[in-house]
Amino acid sequence: MSAEDLSDIVLGRRAVEWVAQDALHVAFLAERPVRPGHVIVATRDVVDAVADLSPERHAALWAFVHEVSLRLRERLPCARVCVSVIGWVVRHAHVHLVPTDAPGQVPGLDGPPLPAEQARAIAERLRAGAGA
Repeated sequence: MSAEDLSDIVLGRRAVEWVAQDALHVAFLAERPVRPGHVIVATRDVVDAVADLSPERHAALWAFVHEVSLRLRERLPCARVCVSVIGWVVRHAHVHLVPTDAPGQVPGLDGPPLPAEQARAIAERLRAGAGA
């Protein structure tokens, strides 16, 4: 899916299976789901990434994501709803919600261990000026 595809969905120019919507967000079934019930929640406004949202819009997005997550868990049912924000290929703020029943049903984020010196340097850089 591209940013243009997502914009077309948000504007109603491309048909999808809607799950929920409000004034600021839309939620619809993924066209290429990781698992049945995989939902994409997107902002109606085109914003490049979740981190680019204002604090108020960021909070509103996560409140909507929470509502849709609870609906998935209650109505499908599933043991957990995994949440993923990738934010690279599609340049439009969106969140993936994937209903799961067991570990391994969603691709993980595991990589090789980071050398301690490199981890320490990154952590120090991130802590600088943060009051940590």
